[in-house]
Amino acid sequence: MKLSENLKIIRRDNNLSQEQLAEKLGVSRQAVSKWESGQSYPEMDKVLLICKLFNYNIDELMNENVKVVEETKESTSIVNKYAKDFFNFITKTIDMFSSMKFKQKLKCIIEECFMFCLIFLVFLLIGAVGDYIANNVFGTIFRDFYYYGLRNILEAIYIVFSIIAGTTVFLHIFKIRYLDYYEIVKENVEESEDIKEENKDKEEANKDKQKIFIEKKKEKVIIRDPNHSSSKFLNGLFNLILAFIKFVVICLGLLFVFTFVSLCTLLVLSMLFIKTGMLFVGTVLLIIALLIANFVILEILYDFIVNRKFNKTRVGVLFLVSLIITGISIGLILIGFANFEVVENNDNAFTMSDEYVYKMKEDFAFNTYNCAYRYIETDIKDVKIVVNYTKYAKCYVHDLNHGIEIYCGSDELKTIDLIKQIIKDINNKQIKDYPYVAEVHIYASKENIEKIQENNDKRISNEYEIQRQINENENLRDKIEHLQNTIDEQKEEINNLRDTIRQYEMAD
Repeated sequence: MKLSENLKIIRRDNNLSQEQLAEKLGVSRQAVSKWESGQSYPEMDKVLLICKLFNYNIDELMNENVKVVEETKESTSIVNKYAKDFFNFITKTIDMFSSMKFKQKLKCIIEECFMFCLIFLVFLLIGAVGDYIANNVFGTIFRDFYYYGLRNILEAIYIVFSIIAGTTVFLHIFKIRYLDYYEIVKENVEESEDIKEENKDKEEANKDKQKIFIEKKKEKVIIRDPNHSSSKFLNGLFNLILAFIKFVVICLGLLFVFTFVSLCTLLVLSMLFIKTGMLFVGTVLLIIALLIANFVILEILYDFIVNRKFNKTRVGVLFLVSLIITGISIGLILIGFANFEVVENNDNAFTMSDEYVYKMKEDFAFNTYNCAYRYIETDIKDVKIVVNYTKYAKCYVHDLNHGIEIYCGSDELKTIDLIKQIIKDINNKQIKDYPYVAEVHIYASKENIEKIQENNDKRISNEYEIQRQINENENLRDKIEHLQNTIDEQKEEINNLRDTIRQYEMAD
């Protein structure tokens, strides 16, 4: 970095023109211009004067980048100020306790313990409410992801935040409640002592006046000067809390960005239902109203993050407009739905059917998932099972040793066909049923039906008993582990006692 470039940086950082800098240095503007262009160099006395005026040494001015030097100095200065303020805080606290009487110390300790418990309970209550809300929101939407990862991360973040915020609040209350009060009273007492030294001859006459003066000053301490409560150390903690709050707001903003993009996607997809008339218009207006509200929330969050004052009037007007559009859209949607026809006999329901015949066994049973089933008495000796399902679903029948297991679910390959059919029906203003579950009909004699029901009950009872035994085994395993830990602790205590006895015997 050349001297000429450093001179330009110094002059611009201090908002000086070439004429103003030349006046400070006692030279002409042309001389400063030549220095900055590199056509000439200032004399040594002018270099020393520049270093003195702007707090640089010759090596920094001639060989280094003064902008980097200034940033380094500023950063070092801030760190030193925070450290100095922190140690001053500790020193003042120790001085205060040293000058306090026993009753005052006891009162201060009890009051601060009470304040600590109160702050702890407040953050504990906030954490419990937040955990309840998070469990009902994230635990429902992202169950596995929340309980196996996100919850632990959120708990760790909240614990760190609670420690920092609680400590900040606790120290701030302690400062304004005791430390600032102590400093003011201490200054008043010192002033009164100076008065006593200067007026030794009138000490007895002014003694009562000085006491009244001090007491009045102590009473005025209740209304404190805000300057006495300022602390770079506490301000740093407050800034850290503010940074954490902004981080939470940024995460919340990302969520609203996602919803904004999703609403834009829904606005485009709504064009698929353009034939529905009023329903389409109402849906489009509702999405636009939600987009306006979402945009306003994003703007408020952005203004908070960048510390910019938002326009309250415009925000209020936009919210009011979104509410009006929402009301109109809901009305149009209701009018549109009034023109829809409900089709009870859906031709698409249960168009597929499979039939299975099994020989009746002593332990024959069956199990179904996503299926509605019913028994039908017949005179046949075997068991006939008929599974009815839609063309958009799949049914799986597994033969087991003791019976069968039936599972019905959606067919991923035919999901697009189902979506197309739903869109077509909605545009035709029809509401139909598109069931995924299957209907299972079990044909058997009365005796066989009773036997199957009995076997099903036994199977359920056996599964419950197995689960109960598993739980009991887990409990026993935990008890054994606890007892083993207790035994290990007792063994360690016995070994310690033996070592102690051995030491006493050697001493004797």
